[in-house]
Amino acid sequence: MTGGLIDFFILEATEYVDELDTLVSRASARPPDPVAFGRTLRALRGSATMSKVPGIADVAQGLERLARRVRDGDLPWDAEIRGIAVAAVDDVKILLRAVRTWGPAEDTRASERVAELERVAPERPSAAPVRTAAEYLATAAAQAAAGLLEYAENPVGLVHLAQVMDKVRSLRGVAALNDLPPLAEVVDAVDAAAKPIELGHESATAERRRLFRTAARVLLEGGDAVRNGGAPPTDSVALREFSHASSTLNASAVHEEDVVPIATLLSSDPDSIQAAAHPPTTAAERFRLEVVSQAEHLRRLVHDGRASTDTATRDRLGRDLRDAVRSIARAAQSFGAGDVAKVFLATESGAATLDSAALDTLERGAELLSRADAAPETLATEFAELSVAHSRSPRAATPARAATPSAPTPEVTPSAAAPSAPAPKVTPSGTAPSGAALRDLLSVGLTGLSAIERERFAEPTVSEDDDVVPIDELLFRGKDALARAIAIGDELRQRDAAPDQATLAELYDLLQLAAAE
Repeated sequence: MTGGLIDFFILEATEYVDELDTLVSRASARPPDPVAFGRTLRALRGSATMSKVPGIADVAQGLERLARRVRDGDLPWDAEIRGIAVAAVDDVKILLRAVRTWGPAEDTRASERVAELERVAPERPSAAPVRTAAEYLATAAAQAAAGLLEYAENPVGLVHLAQVMDKVRSLRGVAALNDLPPLAEVVDAVDAAAKPIELGHESATAERRRLFRTAARVLLEGGDAVRNGGAPPTDSVALREFSHASSTLNASAVHEEDVVPIATLLSSDPDSIQAAAHPPTTAAERFRLEVVSQAEHLRRLVHDGRASTDTATRDRLGRDLRDAVRSIARAAQSFGAGDVAKVFLATESGAATLDSAALDTLERGAELLSRADAAPETLATEFAELSVAHSRSPRAATPARAATPSAPTPEVTPSAAAPSAPAPKVTPSGTAPSGAALRDLLSVGLTGLSAIERERFAEPTVSEDDDVVPIDELLFRGKDALARAIAIGDELRQRDAAPDQATLAELYDLLQLAAAE
């Protein structure tokens, strides 16, 4: 063992031994609390095993057997058994002080103590045949499901819930669980729902009890499938009921942030806060430091969302994606990067449903933010183009922004405040700003972050847009609107799912435009 590992083991094991000493010292007429006693012994044995101190691990294992026999009533907690337990804990204290200089004397002490524990609480031979991993998982899932159903019908207290959650969380120790998507998601959802109850922040509400009941059905269904050599179903009535219960519980949760007025954090003296003459980082650099890690996390969620198949996983990833999108949008708004925030806010609803067009936009936006060599001016232009591209996608476009194929594409002279940025082009959708509007947008976006480092802004160049396109030429009208409406109708007939509200709104607007001609 290295010095650091020895120090950590001694520090950790000392806490466990002190707790064991307190438990056995107070247990005179009655045995120590079986839950606390067994949990502390398991923790001590695990720490000693990880730190390669087999002598202490063997003594802890012998004490575990003694504690189980006492708990099951096979061994009376009399003066002899209590004396053996106290002596074993005292020997662990002595062995712990000699960990750094362990030698033959410590081996002898540990062996003698293990032999005494073996005499009063011998290890029982296993008569049952070794079960396969599938049988073990199916049995553990059935036990967890039974506990959840019992607690959902009669939530008597925290002790009962702790026993149930021990069974549920034990499923995480099965390596095959991650290869069975619905079961892993169910365990995580039940754990998240039970935590507020265990901490005393929430009660066993009807929504949480419903989640426990539906989760139990999914666990039973999945365990039976695994026992029979198959895989848990990724689409069933039980799984859909669980997904609905999980969505309802998450929707009812109130997420409050500790928001205080900024004026309460400032001094009444207006000169008490001054800008640094030579700040260590620019505003643009701070923005990049803030969002790069969030962008990488977003890319991973997008990848997982595309690969997910079962309902429970898709629901969870949809919620995680929506939260990640909101986080990046808030960060962008706080730095004045309005063009970045606009792109992510536009994809928020699509991210929650794992819409393919929204995922494409989010992946591209995350890639742009992850690039360390991109200049703020370049990012501003690329995000403006990405916003236009997303608005033109079939699911994101609205009728008022539908473009005719023959519409011209005029160019816009770039602002003098950002001379290095390429001039964005107005696309047929008509969503990109031009002239003064473009200068205003860039001045508050990523370009503005670098511009504030200058002492003085350059005077804007007066640009003339000769190729001005009337708004009427960018709208579907008459036969064109009717043709577009027919095309949307054909697309809806080919889909299995019901049309969303945005598509129906576009269809109705197109029909009105066709009738107005």
